[in-house]
Amino acid sequence: MTVQDLIDTLQKIKDKSLHVRVLENNPNNSDYNLENYWLDKIDVANTGQSGYELHGEVVLVGEA
Repeated sequence: MTVQDLIDTLQKIKDKSLHVRVLENNPNNSDYNLENYWLDKIDVANTGQSGYELHGEVVLVGEA
């Protein structure tokens, strides 16, 4: 998913006051989907930044 895909999806949501939950999509984990993680912050590593010379990324960080 790209940032633009995320923006497009979020713009379709009418109620902008909703909280964002992070769902772990790993059926091999015995705790699969049992822990609630709430979006706590967004980290950005821009392309060209140290360690991200070729590709940047956006990291959505959850907190239990």
